[in-house]
Amino acid sequence: MIHSFSCKNFYSFAGENTVDFLVNDKTPKSYGYYTTSSGTRLSKVETVIGPNASGKTNLLKVLPFFKWLIVNSFDIEPSAPIPVLPFLFPQLKNKPIETSVKFEMDGDIYTYSFILDSKKILKEDLKVKNKSKEKTTTKTLFLRQWEEESKKYRLMNNNFSLPKGFEKLLRTNASVIGIGMRLNHEKSEKIGLFWQKVKTNVIEAGWTGDSLSPKTNRVFSALNFFNKNKSHKSEAEKLLARFDLGFEAFDIRKEKKGDGFYIDAQVTHQFENQEYKLPFRYESSGTKQLVVLLETILQVLVDGGVAVIDEFDVNLHSDMVLALFELFLSPETNPKNAQILFSTHNHRILNELDKYQVVLVEKNKQGSSEVWRLDEMSGIRADDNYYTKYIAGAYGAIPKIN
Repeated sequence: MIHSFSCKNFYSFAGENTVDFLVNDKTPKSYGYYTTSSGTRLSKVETVIGPNASGKTNLLKVLPFFKWLIVNSFDIEPSAPIPVLPFLFPQLKNKPIETSVKFEMDGDIYTYSFILDSKKILKEDLKVKNKSKEKTTTKTLFLRQWEEESKKYRLMNNNFSLPKGFEKLLRTNASVIGIGMRLNHEKSEKIGLFWQKVKTNVIEAGWTGDSLSPKTNRVFSALNFFNKNKSHKSEAEKLLARFDLGFEAFDIRKEKKGDGFYIDAQVTHQFENQEYKLPFRYESSGTKQLVVLLETILQVLVDGGVAVIDEFDVNLHSDMVLALFELFLSPETNPKNAQILFSTHNHRILNELDKYQVVLVEKNKQGSSEVWRLDEMSGIRADDNYYTKYIAGAYGAIPKIN
C-alpha cells in the first residue's frame, strides 16, 4: 500500500509538497482505513479538492510518473527525454525535479527517491525499513548518483544483489528497477509487480478524457479490456445492473479491419418484456464514462492496487460518484484493501469523508501549487459539516472570482 508521496519542482509545484495516507489511532474504526502488517494505519481513500487550474491533475501525475519510471522507462530509446516537466518559471526551470514515494510490501516499508531532469536521472535510491518485534532497521538497498566530472554513475549495490555487469546497462533515462526487471532480477520484479497495479487515467499531458483516437480513446480501451478479461466484465455487468442504466449486459466483439481491428459492442435493453440489442455507441456520455471508470476501479478492487483517477465525476450524477467511491469502503467489494486517490468537483462527497481523507490544493500568490490535508488545519472537528464549511470558504482552495 502507498504510505505517502512527495514532489518538488514538479509541474506547478515549486516547493516540496506531500500527500500522506498515514493516519493515527484517532481515526474512526471504519473500513475506510487499514492497519498493515507493519502496524501502520493507512487510509484507503484520499480525495483531492480545489479550484480549476490549482494543480490537482499535476498532483495526480506523481504516482503514474513513478509507475512509468519503475515499469516502463527502459522501453523508450536511450536518447529519448524523460516525460516530465519542472516548474517552468525562470527561477526553477533549469533546476532538477525531486520526487519520493513511501510504500509497503509484505510488512517492509520502502522509500524510493529520484532527483532528475528531462535528460537524465541524477540520483536514485531505494531504502527499506524492516519492522519486527525485536527492532526496526533501515538500510539502503541501492544508490546511484551521476558524477558530472567522469560523466558516469556511481552505483552502490550492497543490499540488492543486482546481476553481475549490471553497471554496463545503466542508462540516463531508465530506472534501476526497470533495467533489473528486463534481466529477470527477482527483487526488481517484485517491486515492479507492485507498481504495475497502479491504474490511472492520468498521462503526462493530463487527464486522458475521451479522445477519438483508438490509441488513446478510453472507451475503446475499456471495451477491449473487458473483452479480454471476462471475470472483470462479469463484475462490471453486476454493477451496471445495480446502477439501473437500462441495461444489464453488453456483448463485445473484436474484429479485424484492414491491418488493425475494431471493437463492436452492443448492450441489451428490455422493452415490453422483449430484449433488444443496441450499439453501445448510442449510450449516453455518462454511461460511457462509467464503463471507462469501471475498467480502472475493478482492476484494483479485484486484484489489489491503487487507482489514481482525475476528474472522477465527469458526466456522472453525484449519486453515481458516491456509489463508485463507496466500493472502496466495503469488505465485500474491496477485499484486498485497494486504495484510491482521485480529484473531483462533486463537493457533496466531503460529507462522506473524514478530515484525514481530504487533500486541498490551491495556488499561492507566486503561482505555485500548494497541498495540505484537512486535518492539518487547526480547529477542524470530526463532527464538522465539511461540505458546508468548504463551500463557505473556511478551508480555502476555492475559486477566487472577482
